[in-house]
Amino acid sequence: MDDQPGPGRAGTESDYAFLATAAAGEPVLDHVDGMGAALVVTATRAIVVRQGAHFRPRNGVREWLLSGIRDVHVAQPRHGNGRIVLRTGPYPWQAVSLFVAAREWPAAERVVAQIRARVAQARRSASLDRDPRRDSLASKPQDRD
Repeated sequence: MDDQPGPGRAGTESDYAFLATAAAGEPVLDHVDGMGAALVVTATRAIVVRQGAHFRPRNGVREWLLSGIRDVHVAQPRHGNGRIVLRTGPYPWQAVSLFVAAREWPAAERVVAQIRARVAQARRSASLDRDPRRDSLASKPQDRD
């Protein structure tokens, strides 16, 4: 017997977490197992780990900085499957979908909420870094009485 998963066998949580941790070099904060893939969240990245899916890429790890994610859409489970869509660019084809079984939907909602919160936090900190008013206020001399 070998260590390879049999046909139709999805990876285990530890498989996905291990792959994502190795790819990101960061601890995994949360994840959801999808159909043939897992969506993993770290402090700075969203990572999709694919395990033998029938779509491209079949295997592998793709990751995006949370600050670069434009939007996260969800489609509630219907006929047993829900969907998470990460918009990674301004064009419609710049998105990645993850299908999630209805039994995993609570984990999917938790992960999506975490991604949305971290994306918003990254945007706020980026806007504070670019805010010219903040620099001009810091450089003005203070009046002393």
